[in-house]
Amino acid sequence: MTKSARIVHYVFGMAADFGGKPWSLVHYACLMSAIDRLRPDVVMFHCEFEPEGPWWDLTRPLISLKLMKAPKKIFGNDLLHVAHQAGVVRLQVLIEHGGIYLDADVFVHRSFENLLDHPAVLGIEGKDHIYGMADAVILGHAKSPFLVRWLDSYKSFRSRGRDEFWGEHPVQMPAKLALEYPHEVLVLPYNAFFWPLWTPDHLKWIYESNQPIEPLGYANHLWETLAWPYLADLTPGQVRATATNFHAWIRQYVDDLPNNYGRPAHPTSTPALLPQIVV
Repeated sequence: MTKSARIVHYVFGMAADFGGKPWSLVHYACLMSAIDRLRPDVVMFHCEFEPEGPWWDLTRPLISLKLMKAPKKIFGNDLLHVAHQAGVVRLQVLIEHGGIYLDADVFVHRSFENLLDHPAVLGIEGKDHIYGMADAVILGHAKSPFLVRWLDSYKSFRSRGRDEFWGEHPVQMPAKLALEYPHEVLVLPYNAFFWPLWTPDHLKWIYESNQPIEPLGYANHLWETLAWPYLADLTPGQVRATATNFHAWIRQYVDDLPNNYGRPAHPTSTPALLPQIVV
């Protein structure tokens, strides 16, 4: 039986400013968790603009850099937001190479070995398909029929950015296709990759609480767009001093680094040292 290639793909740096979220401690720790638990043959890092800085200095020897131009159109439709550009690239590289795509803020808890036989794998976002099937974690064989269908669906892409169609193709479309072609994709339950969710109470559960997250899935999407106040300018010392689910997960990957490693001379923010709060 065919297995997904042992390739982990990241798509990052579609814009020169990195959307205000440069390569940071959280990204390094997430990538380290993927290398540690997925044991890939190679990590392909697809970007137009290469990151820089101390956390990238640690990361660069671990990856195979694939410089590219961010697509500005798909099937003649404008891709105006970097998130949608990255959404197209991840499907293209999986269709070409196969493997595992991870957003840079996905922390891996355990091996995906038992998933690699399936030609495509996605996880539900929200209990009972409330939101759809997000594209922050995708497994797929090269030329996967499901991934080809998904990319082909971008012929009807119409989002102009953060509008009412924002999640139509990245989240809602794969859920629709999975109902139409269930034999082409393995759909994992809500807790596989996307639990807790991005709601304020769930972000507190991840970043301000040590109340166990159960059942713990294969990985956690850390929702950095909404959680950036917890993550900006985070240092190993702050990780060691803070007792929450998130800090406990990443601690092993920064524990050998100095307390202030990576801290900029002029921090953009000061992440709080949070107590053990139970929500």
